[in-house]
Amino acid sequence: MKITAADRILILAPHPYDELLSSFKLMRDAYRAGAGVKVLFLTDGEHSQLAHMRPKKKYGLARRAEAEAALRHIGPVECEFWGLPASGLTKALSATDTLRRFRLLLSAFSPTILVSPVPGELHPDHSAAAVLAEIGTGSMPEGRRPVLLRYALHLGRRFHPEEFGVRFGLSGEEKKEKLTLAGFYQGRGRSLRRLLPRAADAEYFSRLDDAGGPRLTALFNGGGYAWFRTDFTSRLRPVRFTALYHDGTTCARAGFTLNWNKTSAKLRDLDSGRVLGHAGFQRSFKRPGGLLILPLKAGSGLGLLGVKASRRLEYLDAAGFVKAAPPAARSDPFTCVVIPCHNVEEFCGQAVAEAARYADRVIAVDDGSTDGTHLKLLEAAKTGKVRVIKFPENRGKGAALLEGMRTALKETACDLVLTMDGDMTHRPGDIPAFKRAWSEGGEFIIGYRSPSGKVPLRRRLGDNIINSFVRLFLNKGVIDSRSGFRGFSRDCAAAMINSPAVRGSRYETEIDMISEALKGNWRLAQVEIPAIYIEGNKKASFRPVADSYRMTKTLMLNMSGLRKPRRGSKA
Repeated sequence: MKITAADRILILAPHPYDELLSSFKLMRDAYRAGAGVKVLFLTDGEHSQLAHMRPKKKYGLARRAEAEAALRHIGPVECEFWGLPASGLTKALSATDTLRRFRLLLSAFSPTILVSPVPGELHPDHSAAAVLAEIGTGSMPEGRRPVLLRYALHLGRRFHPEEFGVRFGLSGEEKKEKLTLAGFYQGRGRSLRRLLPRAADAEYFSRLDDAGGPRLTALFNGGGYAWFRTDFTSRLRPVRFTALYHDGTTCARAGFTLNWNKTSAKLRDLDSGRVLGHAGFQRSFKRPGGLLILPLKAGSGLGLLGVKASRRLEYLDAAGFVKAAPPAARSDPFTCVVIPCHNVEEFCGQAVAEAARYADRVIAVDDGSTDGTHLKLLEAAKTGKVRVIKFPENRGKGAALLEGMRTALKETACDLVLTMDGDMTHRPGDIPAFKRAWSEGGEFIIGYRSPSGKVPLRRRLGDNIINSFVRLFLNKGVIDSRSGFRGFSRDCAAAMINSPAVRGSRYETEIDMISEALKGNWRLAQVEIPAIYIEGNKKASFRPVADSYRMTKTLMLNMSGLRKPRRGSKA
């Protein structure tokens, strides 16, 4: 990258000496090219292991003097000290005056290049400086927006030079000068000895938001929610997540603590204590951590910028600041509904016809019915949106589900595959709610039945047994694991079909699917649906004792890994 006389470079330094470590060569080249350079010191660096030996104010003034002396040796570099609290920059972001001052500075100086830390820095002041740069430049007109160059000083082992696209190599003379200037910072000798060796030969900058692969990763953004993956465990040491929301003029810090059993929490403003929204957490089954779900909007029009993680009694953050993923361009999903039917001639025609009103395609599977079910399905297929598959003999609900899902993926370009029963215990009018859950990031969607209303004893017995085991072993947040009204993204549906752990049989297949989906870390969404039991659920084929035993046995074998895989599992 070549610096010219037309450039104006603004360097954000959270503490004195950050400018030397990160940008000495850049400042030297700018001086030689005749470009303008200004360093903004956000703090005086008064939070230090030596600060307790003298008043913090005096220690901060000494740090200022060290920085000014070093800059004078580089050249005519302007500098400005804001005196914000060291180790308190994240909190300072929520002060309206901080953003206002920074926007005024950008307007007055008009930089062509803005240098700031990468958001993923583990030092909280550095990640806060990156957020300040992001918010400040985000409101600038496109033509006046500076080029962002990001440096990294506190990435630890995650620092990989090859991931930084801009490199300024130091000559032998420049390296010697940089080491000499480092001696000006008497108050930070220990930190300099640790950080300087990596920055002595070259200075690296990235034009990307981050580099190095943080332990907190943005996954999806859409439909009102942002999803993140984290590998932090919180059984013994709770993790504190801090989310930043802003509207360009104000910034709010919302936080919640994740402990070992939490699946959701209130997002509270860390300054006022008021509730800004609710966060969710979906714990992974096999791997550490899980999925974090945050609302994209909080309070009065504040939008989510990103989130970081920290632990108590630690100086550096556990994970640096991670921006939410770019908004997903998701239109109305092409939806295919799979309806297995067995001896339900009274209801299947209505179920299929109504489902066709809300879906793009319906695949009805006659599972060896001996009544008039097949004729009713053929009559409903006259709408042109229904495909009927007939089994010559009864194979079980699971086999019908897998065949229907396999056909949906082969014959349509569906984005969303839904499964529902053909006896009208599931309302086709709830299909739009599943579409919304898909647009919000759901990959595996369960329609949980409302607890209100009278539930038949035979149904309540089977549901309680299976739900207890699923919550205990797989995911504490699952409300209704027995519901057959489910949704699968195309990729998730393909994984179910191709998995050797999902076998086509009776109700055990649904347990195989929920086990595989939760163990595979697919994004779980849950949609409330009414509990409908026609004539006390007398005609249901579910046997509460025998089928509950089979399903519980299946779940235990899945958890232990002792169940034999299905043969010929590829679609």
